[in-house]
Amino acid sequence: MGVPTSDPALREALRRLPKTELHLHALGALRPATVVELARAKGARILPVAERGLAEGYRFPDLSRFVAFFIGLFELVTTREEFARITFEILEDAAQQGVRYAELRWTPVSHIVRGADEQAMFEGIEAGRAAAEQAHGILSRSIVDFPRSLSLATATQALGIAVRQRVRGVTALDISGDERAVAADPRFAPVFAEALRNGLHATAHAGEGAGATSIRGALDLYGAERIGHGTRLYEDDELMARLVHEQVPLEVCPTSNEALHVVRSVADHPVHDYIARGVACVISSDDPSLFGTDLVREYERLHLEARLPLATLRTLAAAGFDHPFLEDGPTGREARARLKAFQAEALAWDPGMADRVPVEALPTPSQPGDA
Repeated sequence: MGVPTSDPALREALRRLPKTELHLHALGALRPATVVELARAKGARILPVAERGLAEGYRFPDLSRFVAFFIGLFELVTTREEFARITFEILEDAAQQGVRYAELRWTPVSHIVRGADEQAMFEGIEAGRAAAEQAHGILSRSIVDFPRSLSLATATQALGIAVRQRVRGVTALDISGDERAVAADPRFAPVFAEALRNGLHATAHAGEGAGATSIRGALDLYGAERIGHGTRLYEDDELMARLVHEQVPLEVCPTSNEALHVVRSVADHPVHDYIARGVACVISSDDPSLFGTDLVREYERLHLEARLPLATLRTLAAAGFDHPFLEDGPTGREARARLKAFQAEALAWDPGMADRVPVEALPTPSQPGDA
């Protein structure tokens, strides 16, 4: 069965719903036109693929070529001005999707080895964040990640960057990459312990390429407060009960999971069952430009294909405001107050229409803020 035709009225209703974007890789959200412009200016090897992506949309025949293109993006963004520009553009695009708060994931070591300077990078990100907030009212923070396939030295370098750049909006550490190779590697446990000691939050990609064991490792070894994807949680009922009890959210990215063959289709995504069983879920878009999606489309597909009622989507969007990674202190308290106001707006959202498809009744998810 093909993807249902986009419904303009539904999209507009979902655009008006205040939302968070908690799993968003900055380079995966670059505007295709910006990628082409930067690739031409730098004579980048990925230019032919970038030009095809701009003209026809990105298509990758296999994971290896997707990864190769993604790695090629790092060399496009190395200066303060480039970081400021792309940060503003990403947040502007998110704001136009109804996002009121976003967390952008960065892999700074991969930029630094290609000539970027740490201070210039985060000065640029901070400038872009401030400009987007002023222009569009969107709040944002940054997450530093590192690929699990690289060395402990790389992870330690990423940790140092995250700690130093807390003053510029970095609030968490993440481990990313294909967990099939090393899953939850205990080598990285001390890195996350140090991050938590320094006031950072922790999340981890898990349960995507590898099974539920990688989720358990993310919790026990890394102290993860959220799980990136967690799609294969269904493999372990005991672990699912633990996530429900501890209210550890899954950062659910439906189109990404379909594109990378973690699920057969969005219609088959286990998010429906997770919600029914009380697992906290926040909806995100992962690498929206590369997967031909956006956050409104993620909500739209969950309604049209996974048959989540609009009322359930409203509750999920509102609950997303309970799970950001914010800093302590006055700026964090101010941000939390603003997020509570956004959450109230989400709970009051009226789509102005009935469900577009027959939907299966779900238990009402816990209201935001419920114990």
